[in-house]
Amino acid sequence: MNKTIVKRLEELKVSLAEEESILSASQSLNYIAAKSLGIDPSAIEDIKIIKKSLDLRHKHQPYFVYCLDIHITDKKYINKKLSKLKTITSEPILNIEGKSGNGRRLRYPPLIIGAGPAGLFAALILAENGYSPILLERGQHLSRRQLAVADFWHSGRFCDDSNVQFGEGGAGAFSDGKLTFRGKDPLAKLVINRLINFGADPAIAYWHRPHIGSDRLIEVVGNISANITACGGSMIFSARLDDISGNNSLQEVSISAAKHTSLPAEALVLAVGNGARDTYQMLCQHGLAIENKPFAVGLRICHRQKLINDVAYGGIVSPALSATDYRLTYQDQPGGRGVYSFCVCPGGYIINASGERDSVVVNGMSYAARDSNFINSAVVVTVGASDFGSEPLAAMEWQRKLEQRAFTLAGGSYFIPVSSGEEFLAGSGGGAINQELLKIKSVGTKAVNLRELLPESIADSIAAALKKWENSIPGFVSQGVLAGVETRTSAPLRILRGQDGQSLNMSGVFPAGEGAGYAGGIVSSAVDGLRAAQALMEIYQPAAADAVCDYKAIIAKAITNSY
Repeated sequence: MNKTIVKRLEELKVSLAEEESILSASQSLNYIAAKSLGIDPSAIEDIKIIKKSLDLRHKHQPYFVYCLDIHITDKKYINKKLSKLKTITSEPILNIEGKSGNGRRLRYPPLIIGAGPAGLFAALILAENGYSPILLERGQHLSRRQLAVADFWHSGRFCDDSNVQFGEGGAGAFSDGKLTFRGKDPLAKLVINRLINFGADPAIAYWHRPHIGSDRLIEVVGNISANITACGGSMIFSARLDDISGNNSLQEVSISAAKHTSLPAEALVLAVGNGARDTYQMLCQHGLAIENKPFAVGLRICHRQKLINDVAYGGIVSPALSATDYRLTYQDQPGGRGVYSFCVCPGGYIINASGERDSVVVNGMSYAARDSNFINSAVVVTVGASDFGSEPLAAMEWQRKLEQRAFTLAGGSYFIPVSSGEEFLAGSGGGAINQELLKIKSVGTKAVNLRELLPESIADSIAAALKKWENSIPGFVSQGVLAGVETRTSAPLRILRGQDGQSLNMSGVFPAGEGAGYAGGIVSSAVDGLRAAQALMEIYQPAAADAVCDYKAIIAKAITNSY
């Protein structure tokens, strides 16, 4: 039996016409690769796409660049060109497992606080390794949460604990589902593979700017949750962490669910998300080591997708060219601030992402198809201690005031304050907004002078950046509508932890994810959740089966809405 040889073809350039033929199935990628290598297409047993990107350096002649692993069984097809390619051996399967025999046995199953990417992946790995974790989420199960969010966008009725910020899936469940990860942690690949296993498009493993889409994310999150429970974990919704206690080590937590409940606790992964301000305040009151950190704030800008596509593709229209995005940066020398586009959502919507009563936050969201015909992006400015001070919660309070000001400026009722790009540059506002330039999910909008929303230096930096970007994308200002306020670019603080992954001054507490200040986005948050689970497993062995049963019985008596 012939052994399969795998050769890596690093840069296969595929023309737009060839890509269209692949999509229409009139020509295969195998055929195009074989032609490039000078071999018979029948020689290729299989092809695996490793990377795929779009080269737009020549706008009137875009092409795709593939990195492929070519599987060939018959050695007679190995020609001179193939022999020069790198031979690939099988890659090890990544996984995270506890170090058997290390650490002491837990008396109670570990608790996970928060069902965003960090909490879900921490719970998933702990469940798969026999730790029977219990995940507590202040928001609702996704099906109920979707109804609450839809009602908020339609009527303005705000739900304190189940909204765009809180609930199963975290804030990312109502987003574009972008999977950008600029680090080199090998666990990022494990996260991507697991997302595919749970229902994400396999293309996220190789496309250079992968995304899942909010509609597809709901299915993926549901499958992750189902696997957690199938492996012995538990998920409890509408259960908010209200308090923790212990003398330098965790001893007890208090949660609000069907009623106020106190539970003994020994190990807890704190993956609360960056909107959990009441949790931050409680942790600070208990003296946990917390520091504020720089982040970015600003507005979102919406355009017709065609404007951006025409600039990127040189006017070419093709089924192979999907809704594209952009990356813009500007250094405002007079103000000393960096300005950049953030969380660009092609074919998407601006959404009201409020996570606190009487405040307004905007974010971007796209479905998997990215077919709304509009594109939006945050335009944000870096901020730091000079803006808000050095106290641990100073950045959070400064952020909160901006969101409350957005609510007030739009007249209350959770309307979103908006302005045309030209009015923003002119320092005016309140004029009629062309709704054909705005795709938004909210109870309503109010035309205002957005300069009144932001501190003057921040507004000036955004204005300077918009003027510059108008030169590279004609129409960026004149055909753009701005909405505010964008404040949730990252957590405004960091819960400090040591090399062992635990809080510096309360052992047993493992801060993780974006809300703890260690990640930014779905993949990095999930990776950090995995690291937190790994750190926990290196310190503790799973609780005994009877102890797990006893603990779950205590919870069952106090909480009625478990999942």
